[in-house]
Amino acid sequence: MTTTLRPRWAIPHSVQREMDQLFDHFFGGVNGGGNGETATGIFAPASLWEEEGRWCVEVDLPGVKQEDIDVTLEKSALKLTAERRVPQEDRKFWHQERTYGKIERLITLPETVDPEAIEAELKDGVLRLYLAKRPELQPKKIQVKAS
Repeated sequence: MTTTLRPRWAIPHSVQREMDQLFDHFFGGVNGGGNGETATGIFAPASLWEEEGRWCVEVDLPGVKQEDIDVTLEKSALKLTAERRVPQEDRKFWHQERTYGKIERLITLPETVDPEAIEAELKDGVLRLYLAKRPELQPKKIQVKAS
């Protein structure tokens, strides 16, 4: 008799996969899958918001080293490529949910981004990108004078 160690609250993998497929069918998958993977590898959730004078992007990249991250600006898109490498230790897993492999995200940017003023930092497994807006394309306040 085989015994599988699993918390009492755990949902069997096949049921979880079916639920993910059902949600993807009705609500549309994010980058092609509900299991954390994309057509090219691992899915990395991202947030994008606007602050005064810049756009901000955060991408979750836990377990990814700085040297395994490449960010490039191609025309009006920010291309992020990273890789979460498999640990080199010899492990005999009882259970494995973590995914390893290539991560690719392509984020279309507005024309207001200044390609010469982009900053990136990796801290606590989160990649933060700050994309300054071009000064000539930002709204300009016009003072109204009384006559």
